[in-house]
Amino acid sequence: MMNTRWLLTWLLAAAITIGGWLAFEIYWRDQGYRPTVMDSMDLWSLNRARAVKSAPPLRVALLGASRIQYGLSPAVFRDEARAINLDADPIMLAVNGHYPLAALRDLAMDEKFTGLAIVGIDSRGMDKRVWDMQEKHVRQYHHDWSPSREVHRRLLTYAQQHAIAARPDFAAVTLGKRMLDHQGPPYKDYVTFDRDRAGGTDYRKSDIAAIRNARVADLRKYYPLYTPPTPEAWLSDSREVVQWVEKINARGGKVVIYREPVSGEHIELDEANFPRASYWDKLAAIMPALMLDFRDYPALNIDTPDTSHIDIKDIDRHTRALLRILRLKGVL
Repeated sequence: MMNTRWLLTWLLAAAITIGGWLAFEIYWRDQGYRPTVMDSMDLWSLNRARAVKSAPPLRVALLGASRIQYGLSPAVFRDEARAINLDADPIMLAVNGHYPLAALRDLAMDEKFTGLAIVGIDSRGMDKRVWDMQEKHVRQYHHDWSPSREVHRRLLTYAQQHAIAARPDFAAVTLGKRMLDHQGPPYKDYVTFDRDRAGGTDYRKSDIAAIRNARVADLRKYYPLYTPPTPEAWLSDSREVVQWVEKINARGGKVVIYREPVSGEHIELDEANFPRASYWDKLAAIMPALMLDFRDYPALNIDTPDTSHIDIKDIDRHTRALLRILRLKGVL
């Protein structure tokens, strides 16, 4: 009799828990929220570890900042490569808001990396002052990444794919604090992430005019505060990057330096401060890698609603266009 009572107690507790969770999910989904994977340094490390696994498949490290992370689809890249009989494993290592040269340097120094590195970057990102922006991700991978963290991150990723409750901004303490502070419900972000760390910006869910104006205003403030180096100093510093690329080439790998689509005031300000003829083209003359500028390829001239990022609806088209050009250039 006692065992039956305990069983009924546990069943009732389970029913209440599951019922509460379902009610929570239904309520917030009715408010327009959806599950999304939350990016983290552990998720970056999980992908970084894949980049040095033995080939095949061809390991394709996608390096960059938000324009790569929100602009390329590893899944589409993989499928399109398969259509041309190429077994490829695209690995998203871009980090929003962080230029990628620390990650490129890390792959260059890792003898196990023999794949293809596609580096999304502009001339400003080649400025030595921003080389270390992703260094904290590199350090976390080399010093803190472990099998136990991998298990935890894999389980967390699965939960976040399917449940709003797994998002940190929907934790009970966070929601309670927002309520007490009269902050209202969590922010409805127009950027979402998948388990492969690829994101997407859905501008239908945002105030695009406000986002565009803020981005341009930030760029106008940035350049007067951080005067570009002279073309001579910039190119001299970049010779170290050339050495990293040579290390990858010597192991049978390849590197592509890709200037991703931007538009409007963004490209105007970039060109005013880092004129292509004085910076990018000078580096292209000595870089032992394919250097692509979106302006040279009509298929890569894709609309960027906020002047800096393509819309989620154009990610697949952008990915296919880039892959076709890489194939025509003999990279794939």
